[in-house]
Amino acid sequence: MGATRTCLRLLLLSFLLFTFAFSCYAYFFIDFIIKNVTLSVHPSLEVERGTDLTLACNAQFSHAGAHLPQHTYNFYKDFKIANDMQPMAARGKETLHISQARAFHSGTYYCEVVIEKQKKISCKKEVVVKGLQKPELIVDRQKVTEGENVSAICKAEEEKGSLTFSFKDDDSEVFRAKTENGQVQHSITLNSGRTANLSCSYVTNFEGRPSLSSEKSNIVNVEVQELSITPSIRIQPSTQVIEADTVNITCQVPQSYQNSQALKLKLSKGTTILKRDMKSDHYSKVVQAADSGEYECYAEMNSIYKIASAHLNVKELFSQPVLNITPGEVFEGQQLTITCESYEFASERIQKDAVKYYIHRNEQLVTPGAFDGTYTTKAGSETNGNYTCKAQVRNISKWSQNQIFRAKVMVSRPMIQVVDQVVLGRPFRINCFSENGSFPITYTLKRNNNPLNRSLSRHRDDLAIFPAIIYSEQQIHEFRCEAKNSPFTSLMSVALSVPVIVPVGQVFLTVIPMPDDVTEGHDVVLICQVSKGTPPVSFRWYHSDSKRLLLSDTTMSNFSSHTLRHVSSKDSGSYYCEGFNSGTDAAMSNKITFTVRMARWKKGIIAGSCLLCVSVTVFCLVMRYRAKRGTVALNGSRRMNETDGPQDKMTSSVGITCRILEAA
Repeated sequence: MGATRTCLRLLLLSFLLFTFAFSCYAYFFIDFIIKNVTLSVHPSLEVERGTDLTLACNAQFSHAGAHLPQHTYNFYKDFKIANDMQPMAARGKETLHISQARAFHSGTYYCEVVIEKQKKISCKKEVVVKGLQKPELIVDRQKVTEGENVSAICKAEEEKGSLTFSFKDDDSEVFRAKTENGQVQHSITLNSGRTANLSCSYVTNFEGRPSLSSEKSNIVNVEVQELSITPSIRIQPSTQVIEADTVNITCQVPQSYQNSQALKLKLSKGTTILKRDMKSDHYSKVVQAADSGEYECYAEMNSIYKIASAHLNVKELFSQPVLNITPGEVFEGQQLTITCESYEFASERIQKDAVKYYIHRNEQLVTPGAFDGTYTTKAGSETNGNYTCKAQVRNISKWSQNQIFRAKVMVSRPMIQVVDQVVLGRPFRINCFSENGSFPITYTLKRNNNPLNRSLSRHRDDLAIFPAIIYSEQQIHEFRCEAKNSPFTSLMSVALSVPVIVPVGQVFLTVIPMPDDVTEGHDVVLICQVSKGTPPVSFRWYHSDSKRLLLSDTTMSNFSSHTLRHVSSKDSGSYYCEGFNSGTDAAMSNKITFTVRMARWKKGIIAGSCLLCVSVTVFCLVMRYRAKRGTVALNGSRRMNETDGPQDKMTSSVGITCRILEAA
């Protein structure tokens, strides 16, 4: 009975342990699915500024077990987590509250549910908050003096995010700045006496969003009192003066500002400041015509400028001198005249002879002492240079424009030469040039004093080249060159004298001995000759059958020879030669053909050999006949038939040999 109770207790304990383990497993290992996530915006997606917005994130789940695992909600604005709009205590909850929404809160929203490693996001909603706060402009004072500053503050404190504020004076923007705190302060300098109308506005700078512009702020009127420092300018003795007069210029401002340390008073002409401190001094100068123009007094105080101007007209005491060099073209050795003169002068102050003149060459005076303005000399290399002249009355000096003078050089006797070799009957070129002479130079090619052609050479590299042709050697001396670079004289060259190449004429080939007498073992001489041609003449010999060059030779004569030593039958055939010089291409001669005949001693040996063979043959036949004469007729007949064959053969050989000898 006790054992049974113990077993029951063990079974009950096992059941309880199993139930507890199953419950723990179900609690810690729950299967779940995030089915759907939605985002709702209240009261609507489009609201006016200042409205409270609520964004709710709703999720639907499927899970196994009694409890859903812990999950988190995240809200996103413009694809970035919206932590800056969600207090720490509210993060992870199902709703996002935005109190008094502003334009900054406009954007694309969605939410996210996170359970362990699973995430799911809602659809995106576009939220629009309409309207911007009107900015407020505040200034520290509304009455200032010209050049003073006004401290201005532009506010839109209800707006959030990055804003760019702009300050305007009437319609002119005077300052712009970007801020994150909803207000900007700036010090505005006001110039010119008037009433300034100040205002401000701003635009949004939200990332990923179009800019929005606010309306204009309230307009603040600031009265600007003019700074009375406008100067006065005075020119004495008059604004109409003559060169060499002394002119005094003074600048003044109202007495109340004259001694102010903050005041600066300057005198200028054009872009040049003539005097920096005119408060306690004046500007004085002995004037020239170049001093004519607009003079201005500048009064400056607190960055405010006031200007007064006066025009000074300075009449010339005498005009700028004019330098003349005559004649326009002067050759070395010819007379040169240089004049310097001022054509206008103030007759009420000076006489014409009161003007003194000076001529300079390369900044060196060439007319010392008394000089009436006209300088005469002979042109030469020493007179070349840069000329200018000076006119002077008392302490007033004026210079003329510079002129560069260079005396022309007469052309030297021209040289005549050929550009390339001269060959009879072929065109060639003649070059004419002079070693010295100023350009341009006109060259004329003449033949027997008759002009053929002209060429104008403008610089040293501009060559005078003329075409020509001659048909006899004597005609080369008919050419001359004429050079001219002035209307007065010209020079003629000597007659052209250069070698003339006569082209090679007809070419002849001669053979010694005569072609019919060429015998084996003897020498044969091939003589090549030209009818005419300027030496050196080159000759070449050819064996036309083999088409090979036998010999090439250059000589100062009109002929040359080539010897064939100890000729043999292989030297038989046709031969020709060529002749040429530097003026022509190779010309071919006539062809000569010969056959090399056998030597006479060879013919004798062959004839003797033939006679000896015949004699031996006859002798052998006779001796054989006598030895066989007593033999039986039948046998003798057979043996005679046998001997007939060799005899016929020998007789045939002897005949062939004799015929060869006769042919030779």
